[in-house]
Parts: sequence; structure tokens; C-alpha cells
Amino acid sequence: MACPHVAGAAAFVKSAHRGWSPSMIRSALMTTALINNNIGKPLTTSLGANANYHDTGAGEISPLRALSPGLEKIIRKISGTNFSCSSSNPSPDLISTINYPSISIPRLGKNNPATVTRTLTNVGPHNSTYAATIDAPAGVSVKVSPEKLVFGTRWLKASYQISFSESGAPKGYSYGSVTWSDGAHSVRTGFAVNVL
Repeated sequence: MACPHVAGAAAFVKSAHRGWSPSMIRSALMTTALINNNIGKPLTTSLGANANYHDTGAGEISPLRALSPGLEKIIRKISGTNFSCSSSNPSPDLISTINYPSISIPRLGKNNPATVTRTLTNVGPHNSTYAATIDAPAGVSVKVSPEKLVFGTRWLKASYQISFSESGAPKGYSYGSVTWSDGAHSVRTGFAVNVL
């Protein structure tokens, strides 16, 4: 039943922002999704355990919040009719380089840190300053540079880097997020990090 709900939410956002691409609508829905239930507690699995990003994806969509996300991540489009996939096996690290509204780090170790870049577009008001807040899992060091993004006008783009390093995390997947807020708008990029 998720598909018809998400399709309806996407149509709702498109009705308010006719010029937005499907990628922009997806980004708005993902980065404004909620990770807490209606009483402010973390979302849970059917067994009652706290849900992680592999359980919930971006979270529970909030169509009203998606109407005014403030910032957008733009996904690169592949177009043309002559595209063919490579016959060689691509590196699993390639997924981390796509400007997607979530982050996956498939291999993180003591001698294998990772840095990814994301580019945002201000779809909110002029003269906006967004500050980053990091929710890092235990044993994973996460740094954002720069820690603030300043947008003088609407539709201006800005890039930032997120660096991940292992500092005593247990093996397996850990989860966290980076949230950008200007005080009125808040957009969250969830991440999954596989510690080797």
C-alpha cells in the first residue's frame, strides 16, 4: 500500500510546484520524512524494536512538510537512447557518489575512511542560512564541511562534504543522519554505514 500513498503525495506536491521534476519531488518527500511516530518516539518494527533506515527507508512521508522543504537534492538524470551498462562489475562504492537524498557507505574501516559530496538547491526563501546537525552512530566519526550553507537567492546551489571514519564501531551496519535547518525548514539525509 505504500505505492499509492507515495504516488498521491507526489501528485499533491506536483500540484503545488508544477515546475518541479520527479527527482525534486522525490527529494522533498524523502528529506522531510518523519522518523518519529505521532507521540515523538522512534518508529518501530512489527516486533516492537526501534526501526533502522533499512526498515523504514527515509521514514514516514509528510506531504505537507514536502511542500516547503527549503532545500532540495537534485539527482543526476541519465538520458538518451544509446545508453548501455558496462559488462564489468562496478565498485559498490559508486552508489555513495550519486547525489541522492540518502547516503550508503558500503565499506568503512580503520584504513578505509569515506567522504561523499552532496549538492543542494535552495527552494526556500532568499537569504537563508542552514546549519548542519549530525546524528552519528557510536564508534563512527562523522564530519560535515562546511557546517553552514548560506543562500543569497532562491534556486542557488551549494555543495558540502560528509566524511566518515571508523573509531571503534561494531561490525555491521550503523545508521545516522545529517539535518540542515534554517529554523523554519528542516531537511534530513539519512545514512547507512557498513563497518568492516
